[in-house]
Amino acid sequence: MQKIRLNRHHSENCGTDGSDCKEEAIIVNLQLKIKSGLEDEFITEANKILPDTRSYNGCQILYFGQNQKNQSNLDFFSKWDSKEHYDKYIQWRVESGVMEEMANKYFDEEPVWRFFDLKSEF
Repeated sequence: MQKIRLNRHHSENCGTDGSDCKEEAIIVNLQLKIKSGLEDEFITEANKILPDTRSYNGCQILYFGQNQKNQSNLDFFSKWDSKEHYDKYIQWRVESGVMEEMANKYFDEEPVWRFFDLKSEF
């Protein structure tokens, strides 16, 4: 029986075992506190722009959830090919004006970003 090898790295240049990988995948956790009463409106607007995020170069997966005890708290969880990919994405969002527009209209506090090196994947 032939052994199946899956390329689960950033590009075809990484190789199937990752030995040539120059980038490291990261997990990004973005924590937002939305102004009270605007949570549903924010979620609707976020869902309109998130397909562009999901298709942005380097974005592997993106989810967001709403805290069950405090609906003003939303957390975004995404996996990116590298921190550099995420930084380019954020720069694009800033330059397009989306970040400032969303912040001014919906954010009750400054966003909190947390970055994690991916150590295991099942």
